[in-house]
Amino acid sequence: MRRTVLATRITAGFAACAFVTCMIAPSASASPGDQLNSWAVRPEDAHRNVAVADSGRVFVDALSESGYKPVSYLEHGYENDWVRTETGPSTWSGLATGPDNYAVNVRVTVDGPASYRVHDGDTWTDSSTFYDGPVHRAYIDANSDGDVSVLLQLRPDGGMILARLLQSGEWTFVELPSGPIPLRAADLVLNEQGKTTVVWAIPFEGTSIINRWIVREGSDRPAQSNRVITVNGTRVPLSIVSDGAGRETIIAGNQLWRQPHTSTPHEYRMRTSIHAGLAAGESATRVAWPILTETGYAIRTLLFDDVADRRQHVIWSHPVTPTRCHAGSGLDNLALGIGMVPGGRSYVAVGIRRGSETSGTCRSITALLVVNRTDQVLNYQSIGDFSNGDEFQVAAGAAGPIAVEFKSWDDHADPMGEDQPDGRYSLVFFQR
Repeated sequence: MRRTVLATRITAGFAACAFVTCMIAPSASASPGDQLNSWAVRPEDAHRNVAVADSGRVFVDALSESGYKPVSYLEHGYENDWVRTETGPSTWSGLATGPDNYAVNVRVTVDGPASYRVHDGDTWTDSSTFYDGPVHRAYIDANSDGDVSVLLQLRPDGGMILARLLQSGEWTFVELPSGPIPLRAADLVLNEQGKTTVVWAIPFEGTSIINRWIVREGSDRPAQSNRVITVNGTRVPLSIVSDGAGRETIIAGNQLWRQPHTSTPHEYRMRTSIHAGLAAGESATRVAWPILTETGYAIRTLLFDDVADRRQHVIWSHPVTPTRCHAGSGLDNLALGIGMVPGGRSYVAVGIRRGSETSGTCRSITALLVVNRTDQVLNYQSIGDFSNGDEFQVAAGAAGPIAVEFKSWDDHADPMGEDQPDGRYSLVFFQR
């Protein structure tokens, strides 16, 4: 199942709504939601990957974009107790966690090499090279045993190597026969049974062909390849997750495909949105996606588990705000993030990007929704000031806080204004 948060650095139904927000209220029959009491907000000038270990310890991997103040470090801790390890410059970094405060950090540069550090429960090891060559882009995932899979895309026109590291073991490598073809998107997932699945998109005559390789634990070669789907467009979002039983769910463009059983092919299930998000737990997978209605925005969601054909639910809505308050148009004006704890409780973060109007009448609209397995909203709370950043990160483990990271700096506003936050990004925590 997905246990990491990544960051690529290769290139720089509604009733009348209230004035500020309009959300689907928790059902009167819902059990009490999580106590959303926040730790102190942690600002930074750099985007941070965030992962929460099953012990509850939070791991942070900070890496600034090109052209901004150089920031590069690893951090781990809990509440007000944090330990920082300074690191060198990189073009991409990824973070994964395992049991007993075990974690792996991978960093690559365009010209090489690819290096890694291991957190053994107390401290980070020194950086070591595991692939000595140029890497165009990388992707990472881990399972609950602490095993890690890293997909290295060597060139813009193809060339893929799957690097795997068993906890406290040695790196092994499998070359994936992708051929000299452009790869516009890719993703991977490492499931609890040790199987790594890689999906990637190949542009072809205005469409994208979505292919899939699987590499089983202990194998030194790909076991299976098949075409999953062809979708419209040559630049499509692509993501994959696996629940604890090994059932995979893929979103390609605005279409969702899912395995009903681990030994059966993926089946087309539904149309979502190019802005959809996925999260998986021990026995469930949740998809959430934004929609536009006649009156405003809404977030729809669906939970996949052993019960067939669940109904879709609207868990959040908001009326259309004045045009001057928009940073974009349509669904591009809304950001979404999703996480899930092993038992299946989901956490959905949503925010509306603000425009360049700075008179103070355009309020920040954000929410963190706590959703149970029957799609009831148990609780919600404002996340904080949100301007025009990328998608929210939502990181959660078997214990510890729910961590949400997002861009809070408003590029359209006065950089020295009192309303600007202390850093370009915010990291907030919610207790369970």
